[in-house]
Amino acid sequence: MRGPSTFEDLAAVIAVCLGTARADGNFEKIEFKAILDGLRAQYNFEGRDDLLADYVKFANEMDLQEAIQRIKRFDSDEKQFTSDMLFMTIASDGKLDPEEEEIYKGMIEVCDLPLFTGADQL
Repeated sequence: MRGPSTFEDLAAVIAVCLGTARADGNFEKIEFKAILDGLRAQYNFEGRDDLLADYVKFANEMDLQEAIQRIKRFDSDEKQFTSDMLFMTIASDGKLDPEEEEIYKGMIEVCDLPLFTGADQL
């Protein structure tokens, strides 16, 4: 699976992950760490915290509706990556409570995304 390749598209993924994490009104450090860990794993950002900071800054300034519209234009691999990032963010504490599940399902519907890769294992 491949994630988006442009700066703006990857920032859109981060913006949607941040928006999803904040949706329950309880944005936790572990959720932010999950976003960064997912990006490091996919994009080999190890030791590049300066670059990650640029992405996060841009994502924080991005309009959420603009981010969603960008994601809707992604190909299937990019959409799967986005869905997996959303799930890893919202379930970063090792569980998915009903409110979080509702938020996740709402966001994948709004963004026209598939369920995360391991959905059949739930």
